Amino acid sequence: MALIFSILFITAQSLISQTHAFHTSSEVPLTLQTRHSASTTSLATVASRTAPSVVVDKFDSYASNFESHLVDIVDNLKYCAPQSVASAASERITNDRNGKLYSSSLDAGCGTGLAGPGLRQLVSGSLIGVDLSPKMAELAAELVIDDGPIPMVENRMRRCAETARTAFGSDAPNRLYDGVFTADLLNLSGANFLDGFGHKVQKIPTEHYDLIVSADVLVYFGAMDDILKVFSDALAVGGDVIFTTETMKCGDYNWVETSSGRYAQSPDYVARMASEAGLTKVSQEAFTPRNESGEKVLG
Repeated sequence: MALIFSILFITAQSLISQTHAFHTSSEVPLTLQTRHSASTTSLATVASRTAPSVVVDKFDSYASNFESHLVDIVDNLKYCAPQSVASAASERITNDRNGKLYSSSLDAGCGTGLAGPGLRQLVSGSLIGVDLSPKMAELAAELVIDDGPIPMVENRMRRCAETARTAFGSDAPNRLYDGVFTADLLNLSGANFLDGFGHKVQKIPTEHYDLIVSADVLVYFGAMDDILKVFSDALAVGGDVIFTTETMKCGDYNWVETSSGRYAQSPDYVARMASEAGLTKVSQEAFTPRNESGEKVLG
């Protein structure tokens, strides 16, 4: 049986022409890898991904304000990439899996766990979170399943320190994730378990996942071959990979590094790399993951 993947492409839309265009005028290409040549500039000095140390520094310092930033200005940002990948997985269950839940899932680049609540109800077995930033991963590790009609803190996910959680005894709420780890996605075998949160899964699973999701994470990769091969190798036969990427208007390019430090890829390039990794495309769906600089970013 062929492996299956589902892509949600983030694209940008000009508010003037309503055609695909870059979403802010400041985000101009710095590096362009064309389909027919290595690059318009020398790739010898250009990284094909954001350095892991840069990502760690950025999100470790941002972690404490990450969700409050998104929630407090949610009406302006309308950030929904994590919810969108969970929604896509839910549609797959309804439309293509005869209602069968996923047996296991990897939230690749889980951050603070924004995709977790949507994924938890779709997975009958282990839900594993992995992130490069220890501070972001710790916030995901603190999440507990909130079965109440009203969240403990309005507009926030429910978190609980382990000492407080275990104080409930037999009534202690379960952790949302079954295990949370820190790791470079290109080296999952070297993942480090986040201890002290009472998670059941303390070693990164070696068995294949039925579902892999990655929301707003692959924007830190330019070249897609390595990361998609990792996903393909970790995916169970018949499983799904659902992820988001950014793209530019049509042009002769594979991937672009922008002045924001994020990467955009040609949809054709991503599909080609996925196919070479042994995956079969299921869909490419348009959605709006967020607003930025007053404009919609289409995905």
